[in-house]
Amino acid sequence: MAIRRACAVALATGFLVLPNVVHAQEPSPAPQPEPELVFEREVFEYPSFPRSNPFLAQSANPQGGPRFERLTLTGIIWDPDPTFSVAVLSTGALSVAPDGTVTMAPGEAYNAKVGQRIGNTTIREIQRDRVVVDVEEFGLTDRRTMFIASRRQGGTQ
Repeated sequence: MAIRRACAVALATGFLVLPNVVHAQEPSPAPQPEPELVFEREVFEYPSFPRSNPFLAQSANPQGGPRFERLTLTGIIWDPDPTFSVAVLSTGALSVAPDGTVTMAPGEAYNAKVGQRIGNTTIREIQRDRVVVDVEEFGLTDRRTMFIASRRQGGTQ
């Protein structure tokens, strides 16, 4: 019984002392204002010449129009005066059958004279059977020759 009484007295004094201990602790600090978050975006700029922008798709062409790889020479209207000659280019495929019939797949057609630009291709010279063009890729210019596909030349396109 004495043990119970001693436990009861200890418990009672503990409850009386406990609030004083709680008040003796330091007060909780005042809430600090949230820091202001600043998002800074890093900006990349690439010169258009002599390097190309690596984040642009290769098919993206600032001049508009199709790339050289998609163009097919489908016809030439030739005149001894080069200012009157016209090259007929298309994005559709051209096929020549064994009997000589020419079939054209649907696509956009372009009539170009010397000096005109279609996409990344500039017409430089129009001859009776070929067209000489300058192709600009990655800041470099390459001179290429386009021929009309014919059965005599073994062309199938």
